Amino acid sequence: MPIQNERLRQSFLSALSKRIVMPFDEFVEWALYDDDTGYYRQSKLRVGKSKNADFYTSTSIKSFVWEKLLIESCCKLLGKNDPRDFVFVEIAAEPGSNSLDQKSHPFKAIKTIRLGEPIQIPDKAIVFSNEWLDAQPFKRFRFDPSCKQWSEIGVKLQESVLTEETLSDSDKNIEITKQFPQNYSTPYTIDWPTGAEETLVNLLRINWRGLFVTFDYGLHFDRICTDFPEGTGRTYANHKCSNEITANPGMEDITCHLCWNALKKILSDHQFTNVNLKNQESFFMNNGSEAIRSVIENQQANDEYLGSIKELIHPQHLGQKFQVLYGQRGIQMN
Repeated sequence: MPIQNERLRQSFLSALSKRIVMPFDEFVEWALYDDDTGYYRQSKLRVGKSKNADFYTSTSIKSFVWEKLLIESCCKLLGKNDPRDFVFVEIAAEPGSNSLDQKSHPFKAIKTIRLGEPIQIPDKAIVFSNEWLDAQPFKRFRFDPSCKQWSEIGVKLQESVLTEETLSDSDKNIEITKQFPQNYSTPYTIDWPTGAEETLVNLLRINWRGLFVTFDYGLHFDRICTDFPEGTGRTYANHKCSNEITANPGMEDITCHLCWNALKKILSDHQFTNVNLKNQESFFMNNGSEAIRSVIENQQANDEYLGSIKELIHPQHLGQKFQVLYGQRGIQMN
C-alpha cells in the first residue's frame, strides 16, 4: 500500500538515512516509537474493549477482580517475605492507567513507569508488566530452500510503497540463525524477538532484588520453528489482526510472539530462581485462588465481577491466550 502521508514518508526516509534497505527491527522501532509518527507516540485510545481501541488485554477488565488476583498472586510468590518491604513497579502502563489502586494495596509503594521514562528500580521490588516485551522490535529472517540459507529481511521504500527486501550478502550470516533448522523444503519465515531479549537483559542488569512477573503471549522455540511458516509478526487495529506488517506504519500495533525458552534462560542467567511459565488460567488458579473464591462466594458480587473472573481465567477467553513468566532473585523464600 502506498504511503499517502508525506510526513510519514519523509520520516521513514530520515530514519533510512543513506541506506537502501532498513533492517526489519529498525522498521518496527520506527513504526512504533518514532517521536513524530510512531504508533505509541500518538494520542489515541489503543487498549480497551471500545470499538475505537485496537486491542484489549487482561488489564482492560475494569473491575477490582484483576487487582485482587494480581495482589494475592504477588504476595504468594513472595513467600514469607513481607510485601510491605517491596515497591510494586509497573512498566509500560498506558497513559492515565495502572493495574493497582493507589489506596488499597499491601506494598511499600506503587511506581508506574511509562513510555519514555527511565527504568529505575528500587532495591526491593515486584517488577510487573503486561504485554510490554511483545511490544519491542523484532528481526525477520527467511529461509531459502534452494540454497539452504537464512537471510535477514529488511524494508525499503520503492515508488512510495514499503516492501520487504533481503539484506545484502554481507548481512546474511547472522549469529541468531545458527540455532534455526536448516532443512526446510519450502520457504520459512522466523520473526525473532531480539528487542524483547535486549529489553529484559537491560532490566535485569539493574541491581534490584525481589519478584519479576510478566503477562504476555509467546511460544516455545519448537513451535516457532515448525508451526508458523509465515512468521508470527502481526498488526492489530480496531480489534482486527493482519500479517501485512508494512501496510500502515504508525497507525497499527506491531508485535510478534516471544520465545519463552530464550526469556527463561535470560532470567536464570541473571540469578533468578524458581523461574516458571504458566498460562494465565493456571497462574491465577494456583496463586490467586483465595481472591477467586472471595469473589465467587460474595453474595453481593454482581454479574460484572463474576464475568471478569470468567474472562480472566476461562480457557476460551484470556486464560489460555496469555502466559505468565515469573521468578525471584535475592530473597529468601523460606
